[in-house]
Amino acid sequence: MKQELSLNMDKLREFIKLEYGIETKKLTFVPEGEFAYSYILQTDKSHRFLVKFYEKSRLTKTKITTLDFSLDIAYQLNQTANIDQVTYPIKSRKGDFRTKFEDMDLVIWTFVEGKIVNEVQSRSEDFLTQLGELLGKIHTATDLMKLEGGQEFNFDLDFRKELLICIKEATACTDSKDKNYNKLQKLIKSNMNYILPSLVYLEELSEKLKKEKNLELVICHTDSIRHNIIIDNNEKIHLIDWDGAMLAPFEKDIWFYINEKNSIELITSYLDVRKINTLNEDIIIFLFYYRTLEDLTDWIYRIIFEETSKKQIKSDFKGLEEDIWPVLPNMKKIEQSLRKNTQKLLKKIKESI
Repeated sequence: MKQELSLNMDKLREFIKLEYGIETKKLTFVPEGEFAYSYILQTDKSHRFLVKFYEKSRLTKTKITTLDFSLDIAYQLNQTANIDQVTYPIKSRKGDFRTKFEDMDLVIWTFVEGKIVNEVQSRSEDFLTQLGELLGKIHTATDLMKLEGGQEFNFDLDFRKELLICIKEATACTDSKDKNYNKLQKLIKSNMNYILPSLVYLEELSEKLKKEKNLELVICHTDSIRHNIIIDNNEKIHLIDWDGAMLAPFEKDIWFYINEKNSIELITSYLDVRKINTLNEDIIIFLFYYRTLEDLTDWIYRIIFEETSKKQIKSDFKGLEEDIWPVLPNMKKIEQSLRKNTQKLLKKIKESI
C-alpha cells in the first residue's frame, strides 16, 4: 500500500491542463499499487482518468526503460486491435505517452468505472471464462501490432543480485537495536532453507528454458492477477495497469490461474479465440518460482534500503506475511499441484486440435 506523494496540487492541475488540455476538478489519491503512485482525476464534466507517477526507485529503474514500449502496446491494443477491455494511455498535446512532472514520469490513463475483482470472483466460472477470452484476443492481436524495439521476456533472473545482497545485509548484524531489522532478520533466517534451494532450482530452470528453441512470443500483460482486473457495472472485465507489458510466452498471462478449480473454463474460452497445441509445464513452474522470489526481493529490498515511513514498512511486512512466508515452505507442494493441473489442461488442449 502506497503513501501519498507530497505534490503541489495547483501546479499539477496547471501542468495537466497545459500538457494534456484536461481541466482538473478533483484529484484523489489511490493507495494501491507497487510500481507507481496513482490519483483519480475528475474533470468538471465528471469524466475520470487515472494519473500515475513513476518515482525513482529500484522497481522503476528496472521498468522505466521499457515503459514507452509497454504504453504503446496498451494504446495499440485498444485503438488498433479495438479491444475495449484494455485501458490505455492518453497522449499529450505533443503526442507523447508520458511527460515529466517534478522529476517524475507522469502518465494519464483511461479510467474504468467498477470494482477490482475480489478473491471469490477470481475463482468463478464466469470470470475465468471472460478472462480466457480476453487473453486470447490480446495474444492473437500480436500479429496486428507494430512492435519495434520491444522488450522480450528472456528467462533471466533480474532480481538475483539484489536478493543475495538483501540476504547478506539482513543477516550480517547480530546486535541491532532496530526492531524492523531484527524482525526481518528472524524471518529470513527461519526461511533460509527454502529461499536458497528455490533460487538454485530456479537458476537450473532458467538455463534449461534458455536452450529451448522456437518459443512463440505474444503480447502479454505479464501481471493479469485479479488486482489488475476491474469488473464494470455490466459485469464485464477490464485489464488495467499495463506498465510491464512485453512479448513473452502466452503462459506468462495464465499461470496465475492454473491451480484454480475452474481453470479448465479459462483454457476452453481461450481456445475458442486462439488455437494452441501445447502448454509448457517448465515455463509454468519457472514463473511460479520467479514470481515468489521476485516479490520476496522487492519487499525486503524496500524495507532495508528504501523505506522511511513506518506505515509503508508495516505495509511491506504485511505483504511478506500474507504472500511470501506461507508459500516458501510449500514451494514443492505447490509445484506438484501446478504440474498436475497443467497436465489436465494440456489434455484439454490436445483434444481441441
